[in-house]
Amino acid sequence: MTAKLKETTKIFTSIFPVWSLWYIGVLLIIYIISHIFSSEGMSAFFGFGMTANRTYLFVLAIISVLMFMEWAVNMGISRKTFYKSMMITGLVTAVFITTVVGIVSFGLSFTPFAGDYLFAENIEHLTDFEHVIFHFLSGLLFWAAGVLIAAAFYRGFWPGMLSVLAGIAAIMLLIFNEDLLNYFGTIGNMAVYLGFVILLVLTALYSWLAYRVVKNIPVKFG
Repeated sequence: MTAKLKETTKIFTSIFPVWSLWYIGVLLIIYIISHIFSSEGMSAFFGFGMTANRTYLFVLAIISVLMFMEWAVNMGISRKTFYKSMMITGLVTAVFITTVVGIVSFGLSFTPFAGDYLFAENIEHLTDFEHVIFHFLSGLLFWAAGVLIAAAFYRGFWPGMLSVLAGIAAIMLLIFNEDLLNYFGTIGNMAVYLGFVILLVLTALYSWLAYRVVKNIPVKFG
């Protein structure tokens, strides 16, 4: 890791955890209120949070690129370094929010807000551990799609709109992958990991597309 990449990533990883703690705090309030007024069983906060984390990572990626791209370029940070820093920060943020949500969920397990099950999902043949892997990996896919969408708007309106369609395609492919995982789950546990490989390939594809867009963003702004 170069000094510039390390410095840039350090800046982002000092900002995003603060934003993430605010997000988890709001999510916790929503969870408790939903738990109080729900007439049916609810998942544990961990399952509730892991489902929401994907959307958070998607929105955070879009906001981050739009907020920091111009600043980075004007500070002499190359577009390649900015891209790498964004992707590293996305991974670190995904690990961070997963860990914090897990800790909070563990604390809630000793309260009336423990939840009735871990995950409320239609992927009925996955174990809890496989659910965690699925949500974590899909969060990374959403992050890559968010970076792609935000970066493309720096290239013009139509590239931006095409990137939005690419983001919608990512969501549709994720839904397809859920059905695929359900099918693999009926075959056997090891087959499920083939579905995870497909998810990783999709993430790599969207990450590559995001890189191709970011590297061609105008060097100067204003």
